[in-house]
Amino acid sequence: MSMFTRLKLALIGAGVAFGGAARAQKPPLLPEKDVAALANELSGETAKRNLEGIARFHRQRGSRGFHSAAELVAERAQAYGLSDVVILQFPADGKIFYGTQRSRPAWDAEAGELWEVKEGKEVNEVKEKSVDRSRPDGVGAKEWRATSSEEKIASYQAQPVVLAEDSESADVAAELVDVGEGLKESDYAGKDVKGK
Repeated sequence: MSMFTRLKLALIGAGVAFGGAARAQKPPLLPEKDVAALANELSGETAKRNLEGIARFHRQRGSRGFHSAAELVAERAQAYGLSDVVILQFPADGKIFYGTQRSRPAWDAEAGELWEVKEGKEVNEVKEKSVDRSRPDGVGAKEWRATSSEEKIASYQAQPVVLAEDSESADVAAELVDVGEGLKESDYAGKDVKGK
């Protein structure tokens, strides 16, 4: 083997051995001084506190909670030194379109509860009483007093996300049928779910 061939093989071998390492080293996305400056300004704790503040509000589109959360974001932005902070508002009446999306009117829930009434008991045993509770979005609440044969399953006041958006006011009593996950045909086998 000639000296030239050995030299070529040595260079190819060195390229294979060290070329991968050279390609693996990528330049940083930002210069180190910028990364250090950001590290001194950013705080995971502050971000978490801001998120917790926003999450206190039930933010259905156009609702009081949505507006309260927007005001909190604007206030925080101003506190961080941003100027010209404005909250934009757009009409939403169910007729106006924005792009391809029809606007939906604002929806503010006041109360909602789901009770399980044990078999054989009358629904009219549930008595309504008013409760003056303060919530982050300022919505008052109503609560039901349970008899011994009832169990509260869900409450809008306790967890606003349990109430379906755009649901209508109703006083409904219906039989509850357990279908497990309800994802397979077998979940419904032998169970009468028609009209329930």
